Amino acid sequence: MEKIRKILDGIESNIDQLRDEIRLKAHLGKAEAKEELEKLEEKWKQIQEKYQPAADEIGTTAENAAVGLTEAANEIKEGFKRIKKLL
Repeated sequence: MEKIRKILDGIESNIDQLRDEIRLKAHLGKAEAKEELEKLEEKWKQIQEKYQPAADEIGTTAENAAVGLTEAANEIKEGFKRIKKLL
């Protein structure tokens, strides 16, 4: 169970780093990237709201929560990468 939590924490850390880099570039950059960033920011907030309760309940529903959160987080991560390429 701790392994799943570490994986999720690593994904969160990676997304936060990408997000910070993109926010800076988007501030200086293209309107298209800004629009996509806003959409991804909303999705990221939703994931984070779900992440903490899931992390707290990791012992009981670990696999289902981990799979769902990992898929959603990876989708958001790929979105951030697309924005980074635009900038």
